Amino acid sequence: MAEITISVNSRPFQVVCRDGEEAQVTQLAEDFAARVATIKKGNEKAGDSHLMVLTGLMLCNDIRDLKHELDAVRRDMAEASKSRDALSARVDEIEEVLSLALNSAAEKIEAILPDMTNGSQNAPPTQETPNPLG
Repeated sequence: MAEITISVNSRPFQVVCRDGEEAQVTQLAEDFAARVATIKKGNEKAGDSHLMVLTGLMLCNDIRDLKHELDAVRRDMAEASKSRDALSARVDEIEEVLSLALNSAAEKIEAILPDMTNGSQNAPPTQETPNPLG
């Protein structure tokens, strides 16, 4: 375990953290100290405990707001997933209809193809019309 000193409201605090987490804890402490300083600007007469409580409440409010945003994003993702699934099912249906239509068209072409090739072979020879010009 590592021990570091952080400063909040110009007061030092000894904090213990896991080895390797010192930089992260220092950044968190700087963020917390900045929030305390922001609250202190509007409450210069507030003591340390009062500032800490107000900062804690502000952080709890931020967490609650973020949870609401996260819930909204999750709902949007669920709706998008349902829409994607519905679209995928519709694409499958369209592919099936197109496949059936293409197969049907191919069968019809194959059915008339022998008539067309046989018809041209069995057709009476055409008589050439004489050219009146010469």
